[in-house]
Amino acid sequence: MQCRLSVCAVVCSLLVSFLAPAESVFNKNLSAAELAQIEQGATLIKNTGSVRQLCMQSPNQGVRAALKAVSDLKPAYLAEIIQMVPYSGNEDFITQFRDRIMRIEEYAGIPYYSERHQSWYDLYSSATLTSFSTEGEQQRASADLVMQPFGTISTRIENTAAADYFLYTSTNTNRLRYHDKFTCVNPEKMLSVIVIFRDGDSWILYGIGAVHAPSVFFLRERVETSFMNRIKSFCSYFFSTVQKK
Repeated sequence: MQCRLSVCAVVCSLLVSFLAPAESVFNKNLSAAELAQIEQGATLIKNTGSVRQLCMQSPNQGVRAALKAVSDLKPAYLAEIIQMVPYSGNEDFITQFRDRIMRIEEYAGIPYYSERHQSWYDLYSSATLTSFSTEGEQQRASADLVMQPFGTISTRIENTAAADYFLYTSTNTNRLRYHDKFTCVNPEKMLSVIVIFRDGDSWILYGIGAVHAPSVFFLRERVETSFMNRIKSFCSYFFSTVQKK
């Protein structure tokens, strides 16, 4: 009798494992409505209050590296950008995306909509590549990106194309001043991260914009509007312009 019970328990356990849905790469911070939006092919942009509110939980090494970089920054301003792309027909999507996003001099002219002025502008008025190197699966570049009203942003850009993910990071290396009047972001304190990885029948495109800056009343709105909207525009632009089938 005990043997039969043991066999039944094993069978039931296997059935439960087989029937249970695979663990989502997203955690409870992503609502059912937001997930439905992503699954329908839309780009989701979330203004995230803190690192604890990030919605990604994938064990993928690229995702873990992206989340650690953001967590280490301890940002006061944070946003997520998420999109799904079918894997079938887009098997070379990472190669295409890497080629597109590393054309750094083409960053000039990326469209940006200013909510404050209700008008379209160029995200960067100019983009100059100052160095580039490749080592194994990694690429590193330095660039001077001119963005008003902050002037030249000296930027370190790195990416890794591994077997199961693509990871892109962009970080300022100089102090950023608002209309050259006061410092609003110190070096290494503004971070853009994009990670792409496969989840079943889809590619997951996951971007994070993060800024570590004083969260004080006379700066918050300017930083959030000026920087976060620009980071979101940058990620959304590349998510939408790389060819998808």
